[in-house]
Amino acid sequence: MKPYKRIIKPTHIHQNNISIGHNHLNRTDYCNETRQLIHAFHIIQDDYRKLMDYVELHNENNSTFSHRIYELLLRTCTEFENNCKGILSDNIYTPDSRNLKITDYFKINQISNLNEYTVKIKNWFPEPLEIKPFEEWNANTYTPLFWYKAYNNVKHNRSENFQDANLKNLTYALSGLFIILVSQFDKNIFNQFQETMMSLSASDGYQSSQNSIFSFKYPSWTENDYVENINQIDLENENIDYTLFNFNQ
Repeated sequence: MKPYKRIIKPTHIHQNNISIGHNHLNRTDYCNETRQLIHAFHIIQDDYRKLMDYVELHNENNSTFSHRIYELLLRTCTEFENNCKGILSDNIYTPDSRNLKITDYFKINQISNLNEYTVKIKNWFPEPLEIKPFEEWNANTYTPLFWYKAYNNVKHNRSENFQDANLKNLTYALSGLFIILVSQFDKNIFNQFQETMMSLSASDGYQSSQNSIFSFKYPSWTENDYVENINQIDLENENIDYTLFNFNQ
């Protein structure tokens, strides 16, 4: 099977436990806004770093809320929505309404295995934080994501729900944005300007970069997840015949 558009899957070619054959991820016919999407994430990540100057990444601060966290939570979830809409529109999806919502975005999980991705934040205290931002989606029927629900609560009524704009919800939301980008662009997410860069693959399975707060662990791929590697001849063609996933099923 040919690779999907805006959905990464492993190939049968591996070297040192790192999947290769993903050169097509930077092509405009794979996604025509790759650099913009990754750049937007890095801007938010940089602002999260600035927040760390005032709020320590610590379990004791999970419930800390502020206007700055509120702003970042809105921006992060808006960017998450933008990515989900792009994935659905670039594949086969004909919703009943043009106004997509979280139950539409949930459909992406069936092909991208979002619920299996794990994120690690090493500079969280008192010990590194390991989370699955889409863990609630480990089912065939839709279950709300608590951080996305918090985003909607505070967006529609900040006066009553301001406490939902807290460090925990922001951290999970940003981890979710990170994973939805990884699920499209793999380790290219680690750099916003270059097409490829050096990344590290640890013995515990985490993929990381010195430029990122976040590291991630892939899902447990099965034999049915593998796609064909795109050879150099195909890469030189004007267009690649991608597989489009039917989200209507």
